[in-house]
Amino acid sequence: MKINKFICIFIVIVFSQLKIYSQIFDSSDLYFEEAKKDLAEQNFTKAAKMSWRGLQLSPTDLDLKTILGKSNLELGRYDTARYVLKQVYLKNRKNTDVLKYLVTIEQNTKRYSDAICFVNELLEITPYSKGWHLRKISIYKEMGNFEEAERGLKRIYQIYPEDTEIKQAYNYIMIGDGDKAIKEKKYDDANDIYKVVIDNNPGNKQAYLGIIRNELLKGNPESALQFTNRSLLEIPDDRELVEKKIGLLEQMGRHAQAITYINTLDKNKFKDIYATTLPYLMQQSAGFNEYNDSYETHKKLAELNGNSESQDYVIKNALGKGYDVDAEYFLNKAIKKSPNNKKLLVQEMELFKPIKDKERYEDKVMINHEKFPDDADITYAYNRIMFEKAKQYVINQQFDIALPILTDLVSFPDFTVDAEQQIFGILLYLEKYDEATDQIDKLIGLDPENPDYLLRKSTLYQKMELFDDALEITRSLEQKYPLNLKYPIVYVQQVEAYATYLMKEQRYSQVIPVIEDGLTRENNNKRLLDMAINASSAMKDYEKGISFSKSALSFYPENKNFKLKLTDLYTKNKDYGSALAILDTLKKTYVYDRNIKNAEAEILFFRARNQEEEGLLDEALVNYDSAFSLNPSDEGSLMRMVNLHITQKPYDESLKFINKKIQKNPTDNFLKYKKGVVFELLKQYDSAYYYQKFRKIDNPFEQMEFNHTLEVIRAGELKNSLAVTYLKATSDSIAFNTSLASINYRKIDDKNTYGADVNYAARSSGVGVQGGINLARIFTETLYADAGILLGSRFFPKFKLYGNAYKGLKNGYEAQVGVSFDRLQNDENYYTLKLGAARTWEDIWLNARVSLMNTNIVLFQRDNNGDVVTETVRDPITNVATVRNVTYAQNTFFANLMVQARINVNPRKDYFSVIASGGSAPFDQQLEFQENTFLKFTNVMVGAGYKYTMTPRTSILVDGTWINFKSNQSTFFDTNTGTTKILGVLFTNQYNLAISIVTRF
Repeated sequence: MKINKFICIFIVIVFSQLKIYSQIFDSSDLYFEEAKKDLAEQNFTKAAKMSWRGLQLSPTDLDLKTILGKSNLELGRYDTARYVLKQVYLKNRKNTDVLKYLVTIEQNTKRYSDAICFVNELLEITPYSKGWHLRKISIYKEMGNFEEAERGLKRIYQIYPEDTEIKQAYNYIMIGDGDKAIKEKKYDDANDIYKVVIDNNPGNKQAYLGIIRNELLKGNPESALQFTNRSLLEIPDDRELVEKKIGLLEQMGRHAQAITYINTLDKNKFKDIYATTLPYLMQQSAGFNEYNDSYETHKKLAELNGNSESQDYVIKNALGKGYDVDAEYFLNKAIKKSPNNKKLLVQEMELFKPIKDKERYEDKVMINHEKFPDDADITYAYNRIMFEKAKQYVINQQFDIALPILTDLVSFPDFTVDAEQQIFGILLYLEKYDEATDQIDKLIGLDPENPDYLLRKSTLYQKMELFDDALEITRSLEQKYPLNLKYPIVYVQQVEAYATYLMKEQRYSQVIPVIEDGLTRENNNKRLLDMAINASSAMKDYEKGISFSKSALSFYPENKNFKLKLTDLYTKNKDYGSALAILDTLKKTYVYDRNIKNAEAEILFFRARNQEEEGLLDEALVNYDSAFSLNPSDEGSLMRMVNLHITQKPYDESLKFINKKIQKNPTDNFLKYKKGVVFELLKQYDSAYYYQKFRKIDNPFEQMEFNHTLEVIRAGELKNSLAVTYLKATSDSIAFNTSLASINYRKIDDKNTYGADVNYAARSSGVGVQGGINLARIFTETLYADAGILLGSRFFPKFKLYGNAYKGLKNGYEAQVGVSFDRLQNDENYYTLKLGAARTWEDIWLNARVSLMNTNIVLFQRDNNGDVVTETVRDPITNVATVRNVTYAQNTFFANLMVQARINVNPRKDYFSVIASGGSAPFDQQLEFQENTFLKFTNVMVGAGYKYTMTPRTSILVDGTWINFKSNQSTFFDTNTGTTKILGVLFTNQYNLAISIVTRF
């Protein structure tokens, strides 16, 4: 039964896990929510699985990639985590979470240079982050670069002088500096260093030992003993310090004092000292006759009869020699007799100070201060206690309690400076900069020559972002104290802060002079060089950026970050050869570094784009292809390469190229979509529709528009189209109204298009009909033509023959040529040559055309009055006389220039059109509405129209034109006199409005 129970539990666990890992969603958002939940629950394996599945639906989702990278980081899969997170980083370089993860990865894998680079980027975003400064120092220590670590620690201490953790690390370095000073026999310098450490951390044992050792080397055992006593006040019962004090007392011959001190120690903690050291010291003092000792004599006298002189003697000597037990005993006896004796109370107060009974000492001081408020010594002791309490309040950030105490202490000369300094520190911390400015000025007034106050004012100005003022003060301190290296260091730190501020404000032209000023003091400063490079790049002053990069590499020749930045600058400066040469050197060291490969791909991409702009298309295609091979995740190279093929190469060749790419990447939807675009250009609409459906669009509105485009492509599969047009023409100078109706049919059969047209015109004088057929053929991708014949009656030519050819050229240009022959109803013949050119941009089509027309017109000969000249002709056979008009033939030439444009206004290809023409012949010779159309006259025509796509199959066009005719002469027949009169110049305005409906089926 027990075995069966375990089997059931095992089966339940297995099935629950299968259920977890078989979760399938149809949305990447659901995978993201699930992965985020798993990450929060520290189920990193499942979080990685869910985020990976989500990326199959949405490969570019940065949030999913971030979770995937974080999960792999937690699972210890550093290479995978780095690869995924780098993708997010390249898209969003300011993502602090991703940068934190990358720092952890690079530090754990001991790629310290990369880790430092990412920490620097984080510090550019949050320049005052204590944690990242400490992290940077930690990485330098792991690298073994202790010089940089120490330099970084000293810098951050200037920023956070009150921070406990940083202060401890800083003190550790200072102790090392003090030990070094002792070795170099610079004893005063060593003392100063140790005292700074003790002031920062009164409980630092190593600092006390250092200063004790230093005093002994200087030959000052008494001073060494004082510092030993002080150290024991802070670190009581420390064995090393206890033994140090006993040893010093023995060395100075104070055996009795050493014995007394030992007797104050805890016997359980120091058994060996009681067992060995104490007997030794007692033996050393055995020759001393206690009955001849005046101290012992006075002690017995004070004990026996309370002799006041003996009592004073014993108390005074006991305090001086450290016989604390005796001192306390006789003081208590004396105070009982004289409880308000000021001298005894002060002696009692002093008794507790050396034996580190802090509470009792402070209690005694408080009591005595109340009794004797005017006593200078007691007041000083009281103020010292209050000052120490105020300092502790400041450390605990209890500023509201500390400020009143410090304000009171300002009035006491012994504490004025210290109290003012503490008040300044509080105001600075609280960012009350105006009050802090007044406070530092007050301190400077107390000691105008104190450089520390001036430096504090400089730091204050820095915090107030008054960087120029801060630098001016520090610069003056540099000049005044040229041998003090502290000021150049602070100056460079302020320059770094100033430059960081200017970079954040994007004031790049101002940051360069500031950085150059800082580099004069520390020309190998990595951070300044890095910002100088970034600022030069942002200003597009690539030559200056290259100069800074070379300078940086002269100090750090193996720094990958500087090499990559120099590569980027060479690329932006279009010096692609130099950029690739640097990458070649990096590839030898970082053989598998994805960043290097990506950088090389980026350079090849920019070189290709530059070649594309210069018309070097084949070279551009080669470099795009190389870039994509190096970095398959860079879709930009692939897109430009495919688009360049489609726009510049024959469509069949482009189709082969895309098919090869699809064979390598069968799931690439972009390639499939572009294949559909080529099919559309080849007018193979069924294939175009199938492949363009693979296009992925995130924006819902754009998706709706593209769905319409797909429907238009589907409509392109239809082989028949029918257009119905109605046109209304009116004139303001001649009393006529004309209407025209047209029906146009087209049948598409592979490369041929067959058409039939019927036009019907009506006037008050009658109607006219015109009909015809036409044929259009596509010969190649860039060459097509059309031809047709029209037969008409009344207002139309008797017949019209026409043909046009169109040739596509590079860069969207197209050449046009056409000829036509017209025979009018009066048997006059017209010959027309048309020459034109067109240019297509993304949403604009522009066309210009010249029409040249020639005809031989028969005209009546007229006399000076304008009457037709007649002649009599007699038939030689019948001798019959006939009167006829005298005529003559005139060869006439006409010309016309037309310009028109169409502008697409939306993805449905709705367009707005404009047209203008002018010349001695009308623009359109196909449809004629006036009997004198082909007479020699000048005209100007302007018009506009709009096409609206109601459905992918049906659209409506509205066109309006205005034509102004100017005829050189015009005549009319006067019925009263039976003669023809000449009117002279005549202007006529004609207005045409046409509506067409076009549908496919």
